Amino acid sequence: MGDGYLGRYRLDELLGSGGSAEVWRAHDTVTDRTVALKVLAPVLTADPEYRERFEREARAASLLHGPHVVAVHTYGELEGRLFIESEFVDGLDIEALLEWEGPMTPDTAVELIAQVASALDEAHAAGLVHRDVKPQNIIVAPDDIAYLIDFGTAFQDGQTAITQTGMLVGTPAYMAPERFDGTISVRSDVYSLACVLYECLTGQRAFRVRNPAQLMRAHLERMPEPPSSLAPAVPAALDRVIARGLAKQPAERYATAGEFAAAARAALAESVTAAAEPVAALAKSTT
Repeated sequence: MGDGYLGRYRLDELLGSGGSAEVWRAHDTVTDRTVALKVLAPVLTADPEYRERFEREARAASLLHGPHVVAVHTYGELEGRLFIESEFVDGLDIEALLEWEGPMTPDTAVELIAQVASALDEAHAAGLVHRDVKPQNIIVAPDDIAYLIDFGTAFQDGQTAITQTGMLVGTPAYMAPERFDGTISVRSDVYSLACVLYECLTGQRAFRVRNPAQLMRAHLERMPEPPSSLAPAVPAALDRVIARGLAKQPAERYATAGEFAAAARAALAESVTAAAEPVAALAKSTT
């Protein structure tokens, strides 16, 4: 990768990086198209257990074709590095949008989350758990269509989430409490999605703690401030939906991402109805 290439891919722009991988905007010189290329860290490539899981889950992820899923084109190994080639979506991730524009209105935030929920439901139906739902992994195109990216390292539902190297894959700021014990399920993704909705509404993470040990303890033991305390436009009914999405025990959360999104939409509709009732009563009393 030192010469700006990985096999047939020309690495044009580093889009993001973390402990487990780098993501590049790349040009496939064989197909002559722009793609998103995720290149995994050497420590993962060297882990036999991870390699086996990677191949299985990447193969499964390549079968997802919903309107809010970024398609996985191919995957494999080049120059000793595991990689995943995906469709490139020209847009901004939610983290960048929040930095540029600030918190979203409840209607906008819930609509984006509902789109992401449909992508998660498709993956969950295929037996995949995303395990890294976060603002950086949700791209919003100029037409306001949201895409959930980075399915290539999802895990099969019910499996352990820690590799033999002891690496916990994901982003701790958005991890469900059970993830820190190595357990993962569909409801772990629901928790992460609730964290993302919280951040969309408030512009702040649910738990604003930098120390890793304190952050883990916050997920395990604390509930964040209600979103409405930071963003008055958020109705109390939506506070309750998010609180259930962030329940410490998986069984107490919504069973699916779609159920969570539907509850959020219902909470907004409920708040509109409640706000309209006093106006209607006043109008009736003056006639």
